[in-house]
Amino acid sequence: MIHHVKGKLVELELTHAIVDIQGLGYFINIPMSTYDRLPRVGAEVALRTHMVVREDDMSLYGFASEEERKMFRLLVSVSGIGAKTATAILSSLPVNNFCDAVLNSDIKVISKISGIGKKTAERLVVELRDKVSTMVAGKVIGATVDIEIEDEAGSAAVNDALLALETLGYRPDKIRKVIKAVVDKMDKSKIASEDIIRQALAELNS
Repeated sequence: MIHHVKGKLVELELTHAIVDIQGLGYFINIPMSTYDRLPRVGAEVALRTHMVVREDDMSLYGFASEEERKMFRLLVSVSGIGAKTATAILSSLPVNNFCDAVLNSDIKVISKISGIGKKTAERLVVELRDKVSTMVAGKVIGATVDIEIEDEAGSAAVNDALLALETLGYRPDKIRKVIKAVVDKMDKSKIASEDIIRQALAELNS
């Protein structure tokens, strides 16, 4: 399995890039989100990759960030979602926005993606909701919300608080904003889920 590639970018199109590594050209399928972040042709480039192997084909998909690759792998784990559809989803919505749509069960937004109908959008929400919640452990993702916790215990505390408040029926988008405000005021070395939940509930119920 090819984990990543680093070499000279010799060709760049909306749907693919060709990277030369010591005279060997790698054809790499890319989403628009990655295309927008690549340098000009002729420059050095590094891409995280995922290889898809079938009986009649072997394809390489590349991503500018680990976040994109993780989302791609989550998407292709869903029944009926192949690599091309996963790439189309990443090309249509930033990872942050897609996560928001899944966590908020926003079928309307997801079904607007080319090739995704209402039934497929519903399946994506059902199969990815828990996985997306786990993926954002320690990093509360939203269009305007971003919490980074370097400490592993702190990351787990944030994620536990997020899941606990979701279980209580609060809206995911509102929860994440409140948790961000609460965590921003805390000593990052002493974060506990109980403290986050208690302070977040006070804010949510005020």
